[in-house]
Amino acid sequence: MGVSEHKYVGVPGNLAAPVVEDGVPIVPVATPVDPAALDDPSSLPTARKVNARGKGSDDLELEEERGDGITVTWEKGEVQPSAYRDKWFAAAFLAQLTGVVGAAIAIGPAAWEDAIAAASDESGSDESAAGDGSSAEGAPPKEFWFAVVGIALVVAPALSFLAMTVMNRNAAGLIKASLWFSIVLCGLSAAFLLPVAPPAGIMYAIFTVCLVWYARAVKNRIPYAASNLKCGITVLKANLGLGIVSLASMTGLLCYSGGWVCAFVGTIGLDFMTESTETVGQYGSGTGSQDSNLSAVGSFVVFLFVLSLYWTHQVLKNIVRTTVSGVVGTWWFSPAEAGSFCSTAVSGSLVRSTTYSLGSICFGSLIVAILHMVRDSLRRSQNDRNGGILRCIALCILTYIERLVEYFNKWAFIYVGLYGYGYIDAGKRVFNLFKTRGWTTIIADNLVNRLLGIMCLAIGLLTGVCTLFAAFCVEEWESTQGWIGMGFLVGFLVGLILSGVFMGLLSSAVDAIIVCFAEAPKELEESHPKIAHEMSSTWSEAWGDTFGPVIVGLGGGLGVV
Repeated sequence: MGVSEHKYVGVPGNLAAPVVEDGVPIVPVATPVDPAALDDPSSLPTARKVNARGKGSDDLELEEERGDGITVTWEKGEVQPSAYRDKWFAAAFLAQLTGVVGAAIAIGPAAWEDAIAAASDESGSDESAAGDGSSAEGAPPKEFWFAVVGIALVVAPALSFLAMTVMNRNAAGLIKASLWFSIVLCGLSAAFLLPVAPPAGIMYAIFTVCLVWYARAVKNRIPYAASNLKCGITVLKANLGLGIVSLASMTGLLCYSGGWVCAFVGTIGLDFMTESTETVGQYGSGTGSQDSNLSAVGSFVVFLFVLSLYWTHQVLKNIVRTTVSGVVGTWWFSPAEAGSFCSTAVSGSLVRSTTYSLGSICFGSLIVAILHMVRDSLRRSQNDRNGGILRCIALCILTYIERLVEYFNKWAFIYVGLYGYGYIDAGKRVFNLFKTRGWTTIIADNLVNRLLGIMCLAIGLLTGVCTLFAAFCVEEWESTQGWIGMGFLVGFLVGLILSGVFMGLLSSAVDAIIVCFAEAPKELEESHPKIAHEMSSTWSEAWGDTFGPVIVGLGGGLGVV
């Protein structure tokens, strides 16, 4: 994030000079008060101390101790000096990446050629056995691929931009429609399943009732979520170079996956990877067959390969998220640096994400990658009858833990991108965010992501329809085989992937905006007054005419929003 005169460094600068008592500054913080409490002066909030921590007075933490003993804190972030953080995790990631690429180059090609030759021999023998009268069905003509893929690559981005334009004009209505669409879909599922599978139908009916209750409970929050969405669209349209970053990340993942397959195929064929064990024959004759299994070293190597695949996928995805957060921060505080296709905000944020913050990204990504591996291992072993119930319970618990960590990580990486914190420090900020803002962050995030998911599905279906028409035309011209369904499937997948790129960027931008508005609403008024007015007004609709810390109940506890 570019540093300028608008840098937010902690306690707002518009407060009067604090009174110093025993070397500790006392700063008054506005807190909404129930009018009925004015009759009892003892219940009114008083000025509270601000504890100066760290190297200077810029790192300030506001603390309030309530009558029930719960202390609520709100510590605002500040830009960190340029330094490599969590560097050992970055070193480990680069080492494993170098190992996979080196193995792919050294032993991959020969093993791959052997695998292709073996597959060709097998297919040749199958064709010989089948006879000359029945040959394999031919592949689609080149015209088919040019037409289908070409149209999909044009239609999907165009529909994505159209979708962003439509969402920008009627964000609140579309969010509300997406919420009720989920309710209707869940209700129809319940009605369909009740006669066929009553337990599943009852469960969907319960889900429908819960969704109706949720829709009624969050209706006042929809305008605020809509203003966040429109702000995110504004940021993304002003910095379309983020699309190139995301596409480059996807291309890098595809190239890495290809290299990973070559390296894995080459490594699995080495002698030390397997060991042969002789099966004892009937009556202990010792003439049984020989089985080839992975050796202890081979099992460990396979574990490292699988971990590398999961880890690299997570790192590339989170580099994009962190880059988007940095661009949003620059747009928020220094808009002049974030107003073009490939602005300095995009390039600067990408450089920081791949250098200074790479270790922090690798740290958080490794945790999720390990959880993914363990979960998938439990799923593959579900058919094993030994300990089936316990394994199912463990899988359920692990799935919830994984989702919780993923959700936590996505907010932690926002702090990494905005301020340059290390992963642990960013995690502390996330805990502080949810402790003080309560469920409002989750509600705004959930409402927006629901709409974006439906948009991705709609764009995929519309792209599939367009490529279906192209496939029909190509079949009429060149082919007598039935590839129309393939045309729809290719278009649907391409549309889903490309729209997912843009909607994923938009989702990351909205999340960063939620954090920025919690951290520095006044700076938005200076840099983007029109957007700030809309966000503050929708905030007032949900929470009243209050700015800054607002005490709300959170299921028996307290929070500040």
